[in-house]
Amino acid sequence: MSYTRSIKRLGAIVALFMFLAFPASASMVSFLIVETGLDDNASAGQYSRLWESGLMSVFFDAGYIVTSGPITRLEMGSPPVSSEVEVDFNEAVIGGADYFVVGFIEYNTMRGRAVPVGVFLKVYESNSRQRIHQQNFSAGMGRNFNEELQLARDAGQVIISRIEDR
Repeated sequence: MSYTRSIKRLGAIVALFMFLAFPASASMVSFLIVETGLDDNASAGQYSRLWESGLMSVFFDAGYIVTSGPITRLEMGSPPVSSEVEVDFNEAVIGGADYFVVGFIEYNTMRGRAVPVGVFLKVYESNSRQRIHQQNFSAGMGRNFNEELQLARDAGQVIISRIEDR
């Protein structure tokens, strides 16, 4: 057998192994973070971005395709699924997302500063529009940035397990 033929055969075996070992396509997950309880002039700092990046990174590391819309701000007392969230949901479905994760981060203003008080996550299957998971967290439980980021990543792991159990 010639050297060239051996290389081609080895290449075909490796390609077949990769085809069988890895899924042909990954599921896509779209994220939307919604800030509530803040007026238009208040700054949420980096807390909302921390949760967004924590959730997205754990999905990306697990092999999912991830997308996100811009962080949205809704007035306190807005309906749980407002028209702004519905628009993002529809765009995610049109874009091919299999799942839509919306995180509502509630803030209070204390001494002129925005303080996160709660995180409420909802996960929807895009095709059926069925809510498949929801989870509440007390915000600001970590003692520092890294602990808070780990809380977001842990929440992402729980969501992944719910998706994979389906």
